Amino acid sequence: MPSGITKRVKNRKTAVLELLADGCKSTAYVQRQLGTTYEMAYYVLKTLTREGAKYWKLGKVTVWCLSDDDYSNLINTLLREIRRIVESHNLRYVYPIRLYRLVLKDHKALKLIANLAPVNNGNSAILSLLNHLLKLLYGKPYVKGKKTVYYVTKSNIDQPQPKA
Repeated sequence: MPSGITKRVKNRKTAVLELLADGCKSTAYVQRQLGTTYEMAYYVLKTLTREGAKYWKLGKVTVWCLSDDDYSNLINTLLREIRRIVESHNLRYVYPIRLYRLVLKDHKALKLIANLAPVNNGNSAILSLLNHLLKLLYGKPYVKGKKTVYYVTKSNIDQPQPKA
């Protein structure tokens, strides 16, 4: 086993840096783009953290970014899309599987979320990601039997603003 970083790892590292230059990416996305195994992609990403890259856990999805600004842009975009979907359907209550079904019908949100987690057959990673995002948007969920249910509060844009 080599004692240092090999030439192949250095090549993968430059490829990952090019991917992350566009914004935050998930480990699975990096793996698909590099055409490697999950372990190889994860090793390269972990070596990048020693050089300043950062990562965050969103449910079961790990997101890698070059800066905090990239991460906040990604989260704000995701939350904006989810809020748009929920409010356009006038939902009072939402839960991850219901949001998942709505995301499948919305091409813009589907494309955005598919870059982070696989969106096939109610995958647990996508449901965990949506649950995490709903928690960020609407706070602590209510548990109704086996369902995790979030009460939808309207955005501040639609609410009348208090007069000073």
